[in-house]
Amino acid sequence: MHYLLLGMMLLCAFAANAGMDPQQLKQTIAQRLGVRVFLIDETPVPGLFLLGTSQGLIYSDARGDYVLQGSMLDLGHGMKNLTMLDQQRQRRLALAQIGEQRMQLKAPHERHHLTLFTELGCRNCRATLDELPMLQARGVSVQLLPVLGRFADLADAQALWCDPALLGELSLSDRLPAAGCNEILAHHIGLSQWLGIKASPSWVLPNGDLVRGYQRPEQLLKLLDHIDAPANPSSSAS
Repeated sequence: MHYLLLGMMLLCAFAANAGMDPQQLKQTIAQRLGVRVFLIDETPVPGLFLLGTSQGLIYSDARGDYVLQGSMLDLGHGMKNLTMLDQQRQRRLALAQIGEQRMQLKAPHERHHLTLFTELGCRNCRATLDELPMLQARGVSVQLLPVLGRFADLADAQALWCDPALLGELSLSDRLPAAGCNEILAHHIGLSQWLGIKASPSWVLPNGDLVRGYQRPEQLLKLLDHIDAPANPSSSAS
């Protein structure tokens, strides 16, 4: 699938500078922990590497013999939470892979841009989808990405999300194309797995913060108005 190829590209790009074998580390972690590894990066601590997995961020030595989970704080710079910053960066990086083939509700006079990860059937998901026109009217464009429910099947999700009549009540400016829709959807679901998004709905803000669960439009607007977005946000509060 595309999202696995994306992970391979990220790992290969890192290999030239890391002085270790990222593919071997990826395989070792997958075998020992049963999680996919999509990203490997260096940390300020020599010999300790950051791994972006389908279950979130972890830290490992070069051989995958020792693993840490938690927050890395930079005590020399005001206890800066490096793990939180890496989570934000990883979300922005993942969403930058979406491209033009996506579902989007575009605001006529856009002030903000959000990404919504959602299922289609849960109660809070339906309430959130019903309120999207309120965000659109207030200048917020929303990109929609699928979350595969705990007991959901990929084929069932593809049948739902690739239905041309899906969300006909919304004025979507972009829809998934009929040709290749299943493959595109698998890639999008892979992104949600890369980011470890399980709660539905979940919002990713322009700075990469993750906000889980139902949020009233007024709450989202308040968050957006207080964000200093990156220069080139791709859309995306742990």
